[in-house]
Formats: sequence, structure tokens, C-alpha cells
Amino acid sequence: MTDFEPPVAGVKDLPRSIEPPRDLWPGVSRRIHWRLRLLVGAGGLAAAASLLFVLTPRAPLVPTTVIHGHPVISRSGVITNDASSARLELSIGSVEVGPGSDFRVVSITPGEQRFELRRGGISAQVLAPPRVFVVETPATVATDLGCAYVLQVDSLGNGLLRVTAGQVELVTGGRRAIVPAGAVASIRKGFGPGSPRREDASRKLTEALDAIDFGSREPAAVDSALSAARVDDALSLWHLLSRVNPVEAGRVYDRLAVLVPPPVGVTRDGVLSGSREMLDLWWNYLPWTGYRKP
Repeated sequence: MTDFEPPVAGVKDLPRSIEPPRDLWPGVSRRIHWRLRLLVGAGGLAAAASLLFVLTPRAPLVPTTVIHGHPVISRSGVITNDASSARLELSIGSVEVGPGSDFRVVSITPGEQRFELRRGGISAQVLAPPRVFVVETPATVATDLGCAYVLQVDSLGNGLLRVTAGQVELVTGGRRAIVPAGAVASIRKGFGPGSPRREDASRKLTEALDAIDFGSREPAAVDSALSAARVDDALSLWHLLSRVNPVEAGRVYDRLAVLVPPPVGVTRDGVLSGSREMLDLWWNYLPWTGYRKP
């Protein structure tokens, strides 16, 4: 037999003594069929397992504890209804997500933990170097400077920041606000942060600040703010220096200088020209504000 002859030719020459007593094919056929079923079954299980892996929600990126109700918890964040809340345990502190909230994870890196509050409210307790914990909102970005605070955002993207320890920086475009402990700041979509004010600020001052920050900035509103301001309200006037026109800024400077005389190194011309070094130095002399390096 050559290499090109069919194997049947060689089989014919084999001795009859090795011929099986019966046809073996039915048994072979059953074994092949069973093995095929096993392989198909294993493949089915693998496919089912893969599908289960895809469909089963993955563990949240941040360890989360249910406080009450049934919040929706996933790797992307936490969504609560009016009857639920949850707490995120961060490596730098914790964040309690209140009822009716949509709080999302943006990114977690060694140098920054960034989140987004689309609506609702959070209460944050952070022990970390400044600018590690950041929360985006529809109106502004809140950057922790080492503190504890409560942040509320309504369905329109407007809200309120209340700081209970440390300081928080709010930035939207070119508008910036530093909110220290004991102060609050309104945030408005399309405008950004308003001028911070003490929690016990008068209604007259509050309305005047809102008119300046979110309205027409008429001289009458500046008049109201200056007449209503106390020593403890120097925080608000300090922010107004960069929010009104140069003429009104001069009037704000003069009133602030009466309430809290500027320290050595701070001049009227320098402040009105926008010297950040002078503004930061004066900030350190205002009542109830945290220290800032000039």
C-alpha cells in the first residue's frame, strides 16, 4: 500500500481473528453524543455565567452603607428617593447622601476624589489636604479646603452651601467665593456662587447681596448692603470688592476699612487694582475667617 492508497485497502488484508464479535458503532455513537452534550452544556453554563456577570450590578466604586430605605447604589454613584438615604465611606472622610438626591462618582485618584451632585443634598465630613475632595453641581464647583459642610441643589440647579468647619471654595468661570465655617452662600445656575454671608446676617443684607450677585447690581443694592453690614459681615463686603464696578468698589472699600481696618501692607489703591496678595492679607484680619497665605 502506498501513501496515496485509501486505508480500506490495507484493512482488507488484516486477519479475521481480530474482527470484533459485534458491531461497536452504537456504543461509540452513544459516547460521542454524551460528550457533545457535556461540551454544549459546559458552553451553556459558561455563556450563562458571562451573561450573569454582565447583568449583575457590580460592587460600588466607593463603599456605601444604606441609612434607610432602598437607595439605588452602583459603581456610578447613589440615587435616593424621598424615603431613602445612604452614606459613602471615603478614604478621606464620609458623605451622607440625603433623600431625593442624585450623587455621582466622577473620578477617584490618589490626588483627587471628584463627585457630582446633580440634585438633592449631601453632608460631607472631610479630613484631607485642601483640594482633594471636589463636588461639581449644575451651578458651580465646590472644592474642599479641609472642612465639613452641607450642600443642597434643587431641580433647577440652584442651591445653598452651609459650612460648619474649615472652608470651601466655590468657582464658576471667573467668579470665586471662599465660604468659611459659620457662613452660607447661595449658588445660582448661570451665575455661580453668590457672596458668602454669616448665617445670622440680616434679611436686608441678604436681599442686597442677592440683588448684586444675581440681579442688576444697581447702586441702591450696594447702599443697602453697606448700611446693613456689621463687623461680622465684613466677609460679605470683602467679596463685593471684586463684584461691583470700580466706583462702587471704592465705596465698599471705605465701609470695610471702617469695620475692619486694613493691616499694614494693604492699601486702597492696591485693593482696588485687584492685588490678590493684599486681599488675602486683609482676609486674615476679618472676623471668623480661616487663614490664607498672601
